[in-house]
Formats: sequence, structure tokens, C-alpha cells
Amino acid sequence: MAYTRTTAKKLLTAAELEVFDAARAAEIKKMTKPQLRSKLERSRKLRDKYRDLFRRQRLALRTEVGSKAGTKGNANERTRQKEEIMAEVVAKFEERIAQIELDEDMEFAEASEGKGMADASAQH
Repeated sequence: MAYTRTTAKKLLTAAELEVFDAARAAEIKKMTKPQLRSKLERSRKLRDKYRDLFRRQRLALRTEVGSKAGTKGNANERTRQKEEIMAEVVAKFEERIAQIELDEDMEFAEASEGKGMADASAQH
């Protein structure tokens, strides 16, 4: 499920919301590769933080409620949602970095082809 900014704003802190906003289409296209890598690293740390917290909460609830699933209503639903939001953000940054690298590879290939043709015509 793709989260909207309104939903994310209700769940995330200001710093986390800044990372979420950076992954939006208009913002992500403005970033350089090093900026994207920095945001990707930050978003991965946040995703991992909430994933681990969710697991710890679920284990703690298991003993409290006696349920193997470790669920008790919506006790740790917000944590699960935060982890999902950050997982989406990570995916967006990874996708953008992959696209930039693909574009760079294509530019390199085109430049190599052009140079190869220029070298071949210079030899004749």
C-alpha cells in the first residue's frame, strides 16, 4: 500500500517525514547520486529500526496475551506501518539510483561507440 503524505505525517517524526518527502517524485529527481545514497542509507536504518522494534514488541506481547502471533488489537500497528513506509522509501531510492546508473551506463556506451567510430575513420 502506498502511503500518502497525510498518513505518513500522522505516524512519522519531523526528521523521518523529511526522508519520506525526499522520496517523492519531484524531490527525488533533483538529487545527485551521492545525495540519494545518503538518503538511502538513512531510510534503511529507519526501516531496520522499526522492523526490529516491531519484532521486539510482538515477542513481548506474546508472553502478555499468550498468543503465538503476539497480536493484541492494534498494540503495535503504528510500528508496523512505520516499517512499511520506510520500506517503500528505501525501494524508491534504490529504484532511482538504479535508473541513474542505467543512464550512466548508456551514456558511457554511446560515448564509447562514438569514440570507436571516430578512431576507425581516423585510421582510414
